[in-house]
Amino acid sequence: MLRALTFIAIAALSLRAGELDDLERQAKDKEYGAYWDRTKAFGKLAKIGSVKAAQAVLPHCGDEEPAVREYAGLAVADFSEKEAVAWLAANGAALRSAEGRATVYWAFGVSGNEAYFPALEKAAGPGERDAAARAMAVRAIGMFGNKGKEEVLVAALKDPAWQVKEEAAFALFDRRSTAAAEPLAKLLTDAAWQPHAAALYALGAGAPDKFREALPKAQKDKSYEVRIAACEGAFEAGQEDGFGAAGVALKDEAWQVRVAAIAVMEQVWENRCIEPLIDAMVKEKGRLRYDFTMALRRMTGKEIGFNAADWKLWWNTAKDTFKIGKKPSKRGANIAVGSGGTEVAFYDVPILSDRIGFTIDFSGSMFDDDQKTGGSGEQKGRKQIDIALEEFQKTVQALKPDVKINLLVMSTQAIIEKVRVFSKLLVSVSAARPKILTWAFDAKKKLEPIKRGRGDMWDAYEELMADEDIDTMFILSDGGPSYGACVDKAHFLVELRRSNRYRKVMIHTVLTGKGAEKFMEDMAEMTGGQAVTK
Repeated sequence: MLRALTFIAIAALSLRAGELDDLERQAKDKEYGAYWDRTKAFGKLAKIGSVKAAQAVLPHCGDEEPAVREYAGLAVADFSEKEAVAWLAANGAALRSAEGRATVYWAFGVSGNEAYFPALEKAAGPGERDAAARAMAVRAIGMFGNKGKEEVLVAALKDPAWQVKEEAAFALFDRRSTAAAEPLAKLLTDAAWQPHAAALYALGAGAPDKFREALPKAQKDKSYEVRIAACEGAFEAGQEDGFGAAGVALKDEAWQVRVAAIAVMEQVWENRCIEPLIDAMVKEKGRLRYDFTMALRRMTGKEIGFNAADWKLWWNTAKDTFKIGKKPSKRGANIAVGSGGTEVAFYDVPILSDRIGFTIDFSGSMFDDDQKTGGSGEQKGRKQIDIALEEFQKTVQALKPDVKINLLVMSTQAIIEKVRVFSKLLVSVSAARPKILTWAFDAKKKLEPIKRGRGDMWDAYEELMADEDIDTMFILSDGGPSYGACVDKAHFLVELRRSNRYRKVMIHTVLTGKGAEKFMEDMAEMTGGQAVTK
């Protein structure tokens, strides 16, 4: 009996070893069609959880493909066996590439495993030579909240690299640190605006008196990003501070600062916020009328539309008796086309902006899948890409000549076929029409016979964001991201919030498939946009 059990145990170990070897080979397969198998292999190796499995995953954190690095990092975060965690902690910093080490530090933070603290603390200092990787180690420590050592973060405030100082300040902001006021205050004179802005947030949350001392100067800073931090940080310092700072910011020359002011007024949520918002709205054109309308709509419960004069008329008769209601958890239903000032839309989303970037999913599934369960009438049974381009055509034809637009094709194959983007920068409709439509349909003809290409949503977003003139973006896809630096939906949303903190680009999402409804809704919600599912 004992011999039989021993034989079974040896056979099981042999099978597991064989599985591990197969997964290790799968993880190394860099053929085009093996991408998904590679990423799945990382997850399976993490489930095995042994040191050998960890040894098979770790090198891929330094892969040349960002999507592979992300999946490998998520797998590293999933290891929990003590021996494997100890091996990863001891060897993560040994990867050659700085990107690989940064991925490992990020994975340590995502894991929530405190056994990684010593490795992260070392990487947050001189032990890590690359500034970006060092900054990621500091960020990872911040992911642990109050569990990490505050002195490590305070020490990072003195790092020569602005990236590290910025991450340390934001980590201290998240902790609502009350003990780091003096070193944070020193960042207010930093040569780079990034640590300066981050320090304002942290001081507002943890040292309001220090923040108030710095506020008047910060409101006049040459960098609009610092002025945004002054406005948003003021609300962290207190309700009264937030109201006062938002009132100043509503008059700022930079539209991004005015967007921040609208959001802070909404956070304050008092009767006295209504009139300043309406008065400021009267002077606005373009996209910000949308921001003002959505804020006023939530705060008043009124469906008055995008026309500031209508809001002014209503307020003049209602202000003496109006009482603000309870703040809702979400912005509420979408506003319809024609609601006081707009007749142009894309998939029923009203367009007020005059600086718009579109990215439409041209990946394989958009050519393969008919609109069987979504759509209605003439849309039933048609290819999703055909419907999307038809809607885009209607929108472009309806836009005013002075509106500026661009179109980026969301597909890795579009890069290969050189049909990625219509223009490097926004182009006026008067100059783009009808060229942009011809270009879009030609791109479809070129990609349709190939019927492959992954939906690199994050990369498409970042490429459009490189044009600083854009204030509104439409993202259309039949699902979530399937390639790029951020494929994991939670990771995508975290990075989106960070990258858009100061840019304030509004993102409207259009989902033509199923399975990514919450992700697309969350993306729109956090940027002030609308989410449409067809």
